[in-house]
Amino acid sequence: MKNEKRKTGIEPKVFFPPLIIVGILCWLTVRDLDAANVVINAVFSYVTNVWGWAFEWYMVVMLFGWFWLVFGPYAKKRLGNEPPEFSTASWIFMMFASCTSAAVLFWGSIEIYYYISTPPFGLEPNSTGAKELGLAYSLFHWGPLPWATYSFLSVAFAYFFFVRKMEVIRPSSTLVPLVGEKHAKGLFGTIVDNFYLVALIFAMGTSLGLATPLVTGVYAMVVWHSAYPATGRYHHYLLDYPQRHLRRLRSAKRGTYRQ
Repeated sequence: MKNEKRKTGIEPKVFFPPLIIVGILCWLTVRDLDAANVVINAVFSYVTNVWGWAFEWYMVVMLFGWFWLVFGPYAKKRLGNEPPEFSTASWIFMMFASCTSAAVLFWGSIEIYYYISTPPFGLEPNSTGAKELGLAYSLFHWGPLPWATYSFLSVAFAYFFFVRKMEVIRPSSTLVPLVGEKHAKGLFGTIVDNFYLVALIFAMGTSLGLATPLVTGVYAMVVWHSAYPATGRYHHYLLDYPQRHLRRLRSAKRGTYRQ
């Protein structure tokens, strides 16, 4: 594959469709919050209850793929000839800061309690089985499985960036070996890129929605407590926030949540 020339500005077919889609969805949500809440809860319930098994198997497949990369024939393969830009410790801290910082701050401490109080598979809440399942799911979400997914997919991007020397990196570029350069740069590749951007924007929105109240609550608690030690207003808000969010999730699962 030939090196692509550096392009400046924006590419309309990749920039504007996601912008329009996200704008329309945001407008519809703000226009009727109750109807949007019903639709979002229905989509959430459908995806988690119908396709949850596919998500779990996808993570398991990524874990085996990660083992194949680490211990297989490409274990000693180096991507590029340049020396590492950062030390190993710096890379580890950057991965935690960019991938799981907000999520692990919130879910790392309360996720097990969510599954204990609302266990799947018809288990009784607060039972021994619910506690065992809560611990298992916490390890599933914060153990080696998500990191295997991150690292396995990052190798594909790293290969095209450091070996193929492509200066324009997008998800469709990694599909060239599978579908060919013609399809990767055609309509199929454009659809993949647009879908990726829409999913990325909403994923970031979810992270900000979960993390912003928590971070601002911590900051407000520290500042307010320093100025007014006798009051516990923000301290109670911070402790109550995870409980309120768990109630939202349980209500959304039943389709009864209201703002």
